[in-house]
Amino acid sequence: MSTPDVAVPAMEPEDTDNENLPPLLRRPNPVPDPLPLKSLPPVRRALVANPKSRLLDNDAASVVTSGSVDPPHLRAFAEEQKAGDDIVNLLASKPVAGGELTAVPIHRRYLDMGVLPDFVLNQRWGHLQRTAMDIAQPESPPTEYETLIDEGSGQPLPILSVRLKDRHALADAVKESMRQTFEAEGGENDYTDSVLQQGVKEPMTLFIVRVCYADDSIDTFLVTGDGNSRLVSLWLARTGGDLDAAAAACVATVIGPLNRPGGHRTADDRAARRTVSEMANRVRRGLAEPHITEATQREGHSLTFPATVIVGAWSEDGKPLEDLVAARDEILANLHVHVRAWAGGAQSAQGMHRVYRHAAREGWVTQQTRRILGSSLGVQALQDHLKLPAHRLWSSAVHQHTVLAAPHAWRLNDLIKQEFGMGKADRKRIGGHLAPLALSAYRSSETIEQAMRTFSDGGTITDWVWKAPWQLTQGDSAHDVLDEVLHRALDGDELAIAELTVLGGTAAILDGYSTRERGSKEGITRASSSTPYRVGPVQLLTLLSKTQGGLRMLHSIARAHVAADDTVRPKQFHTQAREYNGRQVTEGDPVIDKAGAQETIEYEWDLVYAGDPAAAEAAIEENKARLRGAQGGTGGADDSELAEDVRLRRRLDAAVTDALKAIRGLVRMTQHRGREVLGSPETVDALRERLQKVDTFLARYGPIRTDGLITDLDEDEDDEA
Repeated sequence: MSTPDVAVPAMEPEDTDNENLPPLLRRPNPVPDPLPLKSLPPVRRALVANPKSRLLDNDAASVVTSGSVDPPHLRAFAEEQKAGDDIVNLLASKPVAGGELTAVPIHRRYLDMGVLPDFVLNQRWGHLQRTAMDIAQPESPPTEYETLIDEGSGQPLPILSVRLKDRHALADAVKESMRQTFEAEGGENDYTDSVLQQGVKEPMTLFIVRVCYADDSIDTFLVTGDGNSRLVSLWLARTGGDLDAAAAACVATVIGPLNRPGGHRTADDRAARRTVSEMANRVRRGLAEPHITEATQREGHSLTFPATVIVGAWSEDGKPLEDLVAARDEILANLHVHVRAWAGGAQSAQGMHRVYRHAAREGWVTQQTRRILGSSLGVQALQDHLKLPAHRLWSSAVHQHTVLAAPHAWRLNDLIKQEFGMGKADRKRIGGHLAPLALSAYRSSETIEQAMRTFSDGGTITDWVWKAPWQLTQGDSAHDVLDEVLHRALDGDELAIAELTVLGGTAAILDGYSTRERGSKEGITRASSSTPYRVGPVQLLTLLSKTQGGLRMLHSIARAHVAADDTVRPKQFHTQAREYNGRQVTEGDPVIDKAGAQETIEYEWDLVYAGDPAAAEAAIEENKARLRGAQGGTGGADDSELAEDVRLRRRLDAAVTDALKAIRGLVRMTQHRGREVLGSPETVDALRERLQKVDTFLARYGPIRTDGLITDLDEDEDDEA
């Protein structure tokens, strides 16, 4: 059952108060002053006594009742009503998996009293935030909601809990949340104009949050579950549209003084009520004027908003719901299915968080493992809790092991199918949903988007990895562990092959040596943007994992990734017994160049070529033939048969194309080896001078355009940079 909004006084047709308002503007509603604090205890007692919300403690009940525009209205719903011989509970029920949430029906609340944006996790950008596992640490320590547990009874309460250092940390989190919300989706979440015209009409869903500070003091607030954008827009409307001013006003008004130790005080509540009373008086006086001013419009439409507050959480057997966080996420996911779609990565991340929380609740993974999977702990937790090397490569491997190979992997497989509505879980869909969290330790990487796409194309999930009982080798040294895994893999241990495929394959994906099937163009020369033939990551890793040389390359890629040192480069190995550079080589031999040095892996081309050298040679010949056929239709005729001008134009085009490919490859290498790969300054100057001559001749002697189009002679400057 829902309650009506505060009634708007009826306006007669001949009333002229609105004559100077644009036709779309709605008059703000006159709002009463907040009731004195001394009149609120009966409302709070009724809320705590209600069977559906009886688990609320005094602080939680206070924050629900104190910010209501009409607290007696809440009391009427919180008290049990008799209908004949039956007891009627008028609190609303919201079904969730495994139980239900109880909510106070829709009512109006004061913006200034106890309401904050969702400052821990926003559903739209949580999958983009840096985690504690990332080498580029987040500016502030990662925080997460937990279900508050009552210290006396040990039972869960319908209150979210979060730990922060102090009020400064809370203020920083609120400001960041407001900034992220404002900037999300190109600024399309800014509803300030709508608020100024109409106010907020759609109710927000609020949750009670207990903030625990390092000095053991606490604060209790309401935070938006659904409605972050509307809340931020209310503050923007109040403060004139400046985000910094809006965030500062929200912090100063709701949180209060930041340098003061301890939590919220009664004096803060009284001061807030006085401020709201003054504002309500100004709005009422402004509404009595013949013409409504901008100030009246701003304050009137931002003074209150409609909301519903979650005050209870119960399982199907009538016991307190153990995981309020999962229930909260489910409520929000359902709200946003038809309202505004999330980015795919956000949906996958939130879904996998719910899967992991459920698995931890059932005992299929430990709580410490769940925190590692959520990347709320740093890499040292890998060693402290799982005895794995303290490197973020293993954080990704833990995700893959948990979902694909752990003792309860089949249970998680069922959870994933249920969570994402899949009739059958295949490699690509599992990889796509797993990617945002499996690669969450690498969100600061410039190549993370490409790696995510590759994971969504199957990633490392080869037949070796798919639902086989492989394990992650324990140890404190990443290099020693990789060496041990390689040794067992070369001896034919299939579980070690699976483990090496995951570790080396993940490193290859992250370092750009393996992309999705459509990620590169087929070519005829070794380059950064081409491969001899197209092959997906799963097929490529399958080819490599079946050969001694391929296993050695995966091991070498993983070692180089862990070393993160420009002097440590992954090495090439032969994957077939064949003749190479005039000598016979066997599978597993290192690839030696004419100078006697072992060649390094520079491009995806190197891995694709090594995956199947015979297929690569055949594909190159096909690509050459196709290219010859596309250039002039000569069907591969010798250049000597062509006219002199045609032959020279082809030479010029081929030379420029080769030059561009070469410079792009060298620029890519500068990321690992520095600018010295381009040669000495004198060499670079000489090259630039020669290229300038080509440009000068083309500009001076090239045909003159007669269609009025002006060509920018510097349009390729970016390619040269």
